[in-house]
Amino acid sequence: MKKIWYLFVKYYMRAGFAFYFKKIQVSGVKNIPRKKAVLFVANHQNALVDPLLIGALTPRELNFLTRADVFDKPLIRMLLSTVNMLPIYRIKDGRNNLSKNEEVFQKCHKILNKKGTVLIFPEGNHNIKRRLRVLSKGFTRIVFGALERNPEQEICVVPVGINYTNAKKYGSSVHLIYGDPISINNLAPLSQNSKLKNEVSEALKELISHIEDLDHYDDIEKSFKEEHFMDPVEVNKQIQNIQLPVSTTHDESDQFNLLSPFIKVNSFIPLLFWKYFYPKIKEEEFIATFRFTIGITLFPLVYLLQAYLISHFFGNTIGLIYLVMSFLFVYLFVKSK
Repeated sequence: MKKIWYLFVKYYMRAGFAFYFKKIQVSGVKNIPRKKAVLFVANHQNALVDPLLIGALTPRELNFLTRADVFDKPLIRMLLSTVNMLPIYRIKDGRNNLSKNEEVFQKCHKILNKKGTVLIFPEGNHNIKRRLRVLSKGFTRIVFGALERNPEQEICVVPVGINYTNAKKYGSSVHLIYGDPISINNLAPLSQNSKLKNEVSEALKELISHIEDLDHYDDIEKSFKEEHFMDPVEVNKQIQNIQLPVSTTHDESDQFNLLSPFIKVNSFIPLLFWKYFYPKIKEEEFIATFRFTIGITLFPLVYLLQAYLISHFFGNTIGLIYLVMSFLFVYLFVKSK
């Protein structure tokens, strides 16, 4: 039953992302070992959207390491555990809680020793900037701990680059790139942790648009159009040759869409909720998370309720036509942004 629930959530999330992103591009799926233990390591810009996106698009079933404060409420803890999410504690969660990570690591060791998969964001937190931050050593402890329990186990680390045209914006695009697998069994015993950290860090920097220069970060970012960030290899090449100061002449403003008036009227209630919650979002990295959550819950619920009322007054055929058109117009709207 848990397997069926996981698959339902996975494909529901995938459908939700199809209505949320203008374009979803996935590269390097062939780099994912099918029958080996895999630790996926990814950059982290976009709060809960990042793990949900990787979980929805990765062909293998994943176990997710997620910041522990999300698990504070018992009901949420129960729901997250049904989709293989495990809490990971940070210093900001209290030093006394750090010891709980050992139990979580033990669970990860068992998963990997059974040729399962684990997803971790080794930067330790999220940040909206287009750059890779210093990696923590937690992911190295997981893979080498699993190897200590079973020295014959073959374990691969697969770096995952997530590239958004605009992480906060509805109707943006995303490019998910799976890098070449790194076999930890081939690493020399001495300095394994630092060697793996360096190798993963360099691999991730090649899979994302990485702006190292923080002093001129805004100028460098604005020198590219948003769609350019779908190709991190080309962006990184241009960053190396960029001349400062840079000129920013392109316009990223939204253009009028003929479907917009209908969608605004038809989605008045969920859009009202969004306008209420938006000012209360304290971290910009959570903007997309809240928007996507409302999109996959309140929007379809309101459409179904409105379709029921239309069916009651005008017949089932009219109600069904209305329901199909509501979803179709939203889909066409986001694809035409």
